[in-house]
Amino acid sequence: MAAQLNEQKQQLRKLAADLAQALSVQTSKRSKHRLMSESVSNASATNEQLRNLVVDQRARRDEYLKAISNEIKAIESHEAETDAKGDKSRETAIMWYKKFLGFQVVGGEGVKFVFNKIDVQSPDKEYSFCIKLVKERYILIQCVPIVDGSEELVKDLNCNNDLYKFVRVMRERFQAATISGNILASSLCPDMSSIASSSLSALSLDSRSDNSTNPSDIQHRSKNQEIPTKKGPVSRSATSSPSPMLCTVRCSPRIIVSTSIILPVYS
Repeated sequence: MAAQLNEQKQQLRKLAADLAQALSVQTSKRSKHRLMSESVSNASATNEQLRNLVVDQRARRDEYLKAISNEIKAIESHEAETDAKGDKSRETAIMWYKKFLGFQVVGGEGVKFVFNKIDVQSPDKEYSFCIKLVKERYILIQCVPIVDGSEELVKDLNCNNDLYKFVRVMRERFQAATISGNILASSLCPDMSSIASSSLSALSLDSRSDNSTNPSDIQHRSKNQEIPTKKGPVSRSATSSPSPMLCTVRCSPRIIVSTSIILPVYS
């Protein structure tokens, strides 16, 4: 009897130990389950927050896109309005330039700037100059009428590249020349024009004198010119005063040189 009781006690102790171990495992599993549940809850909350954040970001993105679209439309409208106003202002400025300054730009070989409204007595009289850009340098290829100091103005233009100033100064020079009356209608300077006119007048006088002389005078003159060569050297006064024709021949090279200096070179 006592042996059976001891055996049953041992079995009860073993069952109690197994029960305690089972309870411990159950408690541990419950703890893990609770932790996992909390983690899932936290993850779900985080996902919900992220979802809400995504929704907010999308809404904000749509709002920004709408604002940007409205700004682009406003900018395009403003640019179109500005371009229209700019074109109108440009046309108005060109009209005012032509009406009150008589200014216009003509293309071709180089760029030709034409002015009128300079001479009060002749408002329609045109003053013009033409410049050309050759190898990044400005060249004055035409100026009607000639302006004093145009070469220096072209040098300044090549130094500072201020075309607006050059055009303004050229118009001021035209005005000054008109007021002072120092205007040349041709492209020659005053001294060259006087040389050319004197040469032409001398040539015409010489031709008239030759046409008006009769044959007897020609023979008499030729005899008188041949006599000094036979008797002796020609007098000093005869050699020192050249004929008008010789004067014309001597002056013509000076005209050519002066023309090459003053007139611009076409390229």
